[in-house]
Amino acid sequence: MWMLLPVFCLAIVHISGNNVAVIPDMAGALDHDTYISTIVAYIILGIIIAAITAWIGVRTSQDLVVVARSIYGTRGKKVLALALLSISIPASALTGGYYAGEIVHRLTGIPYAVAALACLALFSLLAVGYCHELLKISNYIGLLLIPILIFIFFLHDLQFNSVILKGDQVNWLLVLGLTGYNVGGMWSALVVETAAYLSQKGSKAILLVILAKLVEGIFTLCMVYLVLSTGAQGPLALSAVVSKVGGELMIDIFDIVLFCIFANTMAPAMLVNARQFSSLTGLSFWPALLLAASIVYVVSFLNFSLILSIMGYTALLMILFIIYTAYFLHKYGINQQ
Repeated sequence: MWMLLPVFCLAIVHISGNNVAVIPDMAGALDHDTYISTIVAYIILGIIIAAITAWIGVRTSQDLVVVARSIYGTRGKKVLALALLSISIPASALTGGYYAGEIVHRLTGIPYAVAALACLALFSLLAVGYCHELLKISNYIGLLLIPILIFIFFLHDLQFNSVILKGDQVNWLLVLGLTGYNVGGMWSALVVETAAYLSQKGSKAILLVILAKLVEGIFTLCMVYLVLSTGAQGPLALSAVVSKVGGELMIDIFDIVLFCIFANTMAPAMLVNARQFSSLTGLSFWPALLLAASIVYVVSFLNFSLILSIMGYTALLMILFIIYTAYFLHKYGINQQ
């Protein structure tokens, strides 16, 4: 029973732009194809990679950066930085640029280019500790997302016989991109650190991560069902779902809650981006943060499907790095200090 609350807390922490924006928008565009892609990426592959990642944390009792440096030396630290950035940059562009900018554009009417730039500037300041109280408030507001979506979910006439699953509908490049978004980048480092913290509980720590990933996957499938059952379309298809049960005020409130979810994700993401760029280039923190924000801003103007396709290829690098690291630890172990 000790796991029940941590499972749900870990699942809630991991809910980000991919769960409430990318997947719902894909559902609106790809129709029932999204079900099988989500199951493969978030439940099957997601759980497998999450379990391997958690095992690394339990096995070493160290965070991923320390593990990489201990096993591979300085070169390993740079490879890890590259692997993290290959997922984190496009993911940040979608969450912090494309979607956060779209919300600010809707709420204020300012052009998207200005809105996205303002969002990334805010997230960068939050990443370095400025406006700390604002981030606390954002965390509390973000917690409203779950009850709002549960309320909307049960307002609908549930017809699960309409759920269609066909194995030949899997777009494997898309699945890899979603898997990388879901378990790569910043998320993998967080899981290793969480499992390392709980390493004394052994396999129970790994089970906690697996159950949290399962809960997150079920939540994401529910979001797909909401979008498909209402015929909502993106961008921000979940806001379109809300519009069917509430007026403009309800949509604005929901968009603000979504923006807070994005802010809660982007603050640590920009911190990770800056540190990895600093590791790769030797720049001090502030120039590295400016470089990271600039690249994320530019990438946010790429086509939505192109960004996901890029993540499909870069996800392979992250997944291979995690699998090889686990293999190395299993075969040779690590010299823990």
